[in-house]
Amino acid sequence: MIGKLRSIPLKILILRSLLRRLSKNHPKRVQIKEELSRREAGYQSEEYLDTQLEQLLGSKFIIFHDINFSDGNNSYQIDNLLISPQLALIIEVKNMTGELTFDSINDQFYQKVGDKIKGYPDPVTQVQRHQSYIKKLLAENNFPPVPVDYLIVINNSNAVLVFKGTSPEVRERICKSHSFHKRVPQIEKIHTESIITNKDLRKLSRLLLKLNTPPTNSILKQYEIKLTDILTGVHCPKCFNLPITRNKKQWFCPSCKEYSYDAHILALMDYFLLFNMKITNKQFRDFAQITSPDTSGRILRSTNLNTTGTNKGRYYFPETVPW
Repeated sequence: MIGKLRSIPLKILILRSLLRRLSKNHPKRVQIKEELSRREAGYQSEEYLDTQLEQLLGSKFIIFHDINFSDGNNSYQIDNLLISPQLALIIEVKNMTGELTFDSINDQFYQKVGDKIKGYPDPVTQVQRHQSYIKKLLAENNFPPVPVDYLIVINNSNAVLVFKGTSPEVRERICKSHSFHKRVPQIEKIHTESIITNKDLRKLSRLLLKLNTPPTNSILKQYEIKLTDILTGVHCPKCFNLPITRNKKQWFCPSCKEYSYDAHILALMDYFLLFNMKITNKQFRDFAQITSPDTSGRILRSTNLNTTGTNKGRYYFPETVPW
């Protein structure tokens, strides 16, 4: 059963948004582009693994693809979270080629392609961090202590796995995608007792969807990008000039002379992805470079955004992102 379908991952949408809002000569652009390319390639490979997951495990687990959580200080992006009465299983997917070394002695993970060696965040440390968060979430919400296990899947047939100091227990939880169908049953055999009822399982599913939170701001912190680095204004939908102006209830591009009724939609999306999942009239006015509070208010009310609060304390927010 699918608890949450996979859509374009929020990290990809955020990276695309960030590139739209940084100057062409910003020192972090190359690094951000590299991460975006890597994540886009990974997303394509994950879609294939999703099919395997659903065919192999869809009758046993409720499957949540690409789910995001936050505890206020840290964000947790989980590729796949599977829950059943016996087990919560985190499946982290990596689409990387070359020689991949898991070095538990130094808590390192690095890739060697030809003569080039490049380090990345350690997937084992990352997934164990997610494991701790899910255990804490279950306890804080008074669910029975269902075991939380994990599996790291390397979804590239050309990758070669190398282990340094990695314990047998951890090594058994790292595999290539072609042996994925063998590893999951091995983990299931460890956890055979039903811990959580079907009623609580449905309750937990609703909670997970409710807590699913876009990782807003995390990319800015990751790349140490200042708020002043983010370009404001509304893009032209045709030539992508920034900023365009508001003229007679339409947006006008001084570069290509085109008009648009809804160019502000992308600007709102950028704000939600980069800053906050809610926006006031003043915040939108400043971000879209609109001079009139009445104009910005009319634009916000014309969207299908939800609202809360009144007058200057009114916030506009989307039900979901993408919106």
